[in-house]
Amino acid sequence: MFFVVQNLGLLNTYAGLILVYATHGMSFSVFFLTAFFRTQSKELAEAALVDGCSHWGVLFRIMLPLARPGLVSIGIFQFLGMWNEYLLPLVLNTDEKRYLVTQGLANIAVTQGYHSDFSGLFAGLTISILPVLGVYLVFHKQISTGMTAGALK
Repeated sequence: MFFVVQNLGLLNTYAGLILVYATHGMSFSVFFLTAFFRTQSKELAEAALVDGCSHWGVLFRIMLPLARPGLVSIGIFQFLGMWNEYLLPLVLNTDEKRYLVTQGLANIAVTQGYHSDFSGLFAGLTISILPVLGVYLVFHKQISTGMTAGALK
């Protein structure tokens, strides 16, 4: 993956990280949404096709609004996975001026050695936890409905 990003000229750029993260998370998203769409009612799609709706219309007007809990769940899972990622930014982003939050926290922990600056470390940990906590507080209802939507039919 490193050599592919390097050959594309995207090493040490945010575009390279975004491309890698998008392709890296796509497999889980497709797997999850395939199972989610199988639980959706096929009769609604067939009724829309009989009424004259196109296939794209069925997708955008019927299936995607019904799949909103699954899409929100995928978005949250991907956000949490990418936020806590350490190895990919370390390998693909070697420029110290462009550290991401997880790289900065790891750098603080490594450079301290046996000296402990717990106040700085816990301040950094708090800063890194706040966006995840905010996402959860905003979408906690969608998380619970997305997790249980495939179990009820």
